[in-house]
Amino acid sequence: MRPTRGRPGVVGPLALLLAACATDEGIPEGKLARVGDVVFGPEDVAAVSAQLGAYAQLRFAGGDGHGALLGALVDAEVLAQEAIRQGLGDDPRVEYALLEEVAGVYLSAELERRVPYAEVAADTAALRAWLDAHPDAFVEPEQRSAEGVVFERWVDAERAMAALDLGAVQLEELGELLKTPLQARDDHEFPGFHVVLFDPALRVGDRLPQPVTLAERLFVGRVHEVVPARRGDLDDPAVRERVVQAVREPRLAAARAALMEELAARFPESG
Repeated sequence: MRPTRGRPGVVGPLALLLAACATDEGIPEGKLARVGDVVFGPEDVAAVSAQLGAYAQLRFAGGDGHGALLGALVDAEVLAQEAIRQGLGDDPRVEYALLEEVAGVYLSAELERRVPYAEVAADTAALRAWLDAHPDAFVEPEQRSAEGVVFERWVDAERAMAALDLGAVQLEELGELLKTPLQARDDHEFPGFHVVLFDPALRVGDRLPQPVTLAERLFVGRVHEVVPARRGDLDDPAVRERVVQAVREPRLAAARAALMEELAARFPESG
């Protein structure tokens, strides 16, 4: 629909937060949102829904769908009121911007129809194929921790190392054992520590071959825990969601390109 003089009457998808920020007045009972003096109720959402095509009506049905349409109404009203405040109520650029918002709602619904999210998410074979083709996409690096005793002076740390080498004492006998958290290797943050801790030759229980610097003190210890590097898999919900988006993205791009071609054929530009 085209904007009317003084108040563009179209919708666009965005933030109910704008409604909350737009006025200090409350929302009347039975209504849903307010922008300045304009109040929106269920009847306004129903009116917007009635303007959509059959598929889009299904796409924006239910509580979440109605919430999206209400957000569209609120967003358009905020834009309209701001345009009027700036004296741009009749500016064709305002009309164009609001029509773009309308197009966004329809485009979202049409792309969902052509490339349903649920269909991609259920295509485990395609998801696994993408993951196999991108083996480094979701690799969690090896993590290690250490346990040992802290010394203030280098000479004391060296004496402790010598006693350990001779078998005269056990690490536990040198003082209170402290454990570092599991961490991925970061030679920049821990230049005098991780280069030693992450020596591939060291295994759990192996003693660090020299005192290392830890928080400006000297640490004599051993490898406490090693968590090998692992590749994220589809059983991890976060990994699965990112793979779904990666698989769906080119399909959406192709669907959008096809839609644009169809629209261009149906609505050729006039000379």
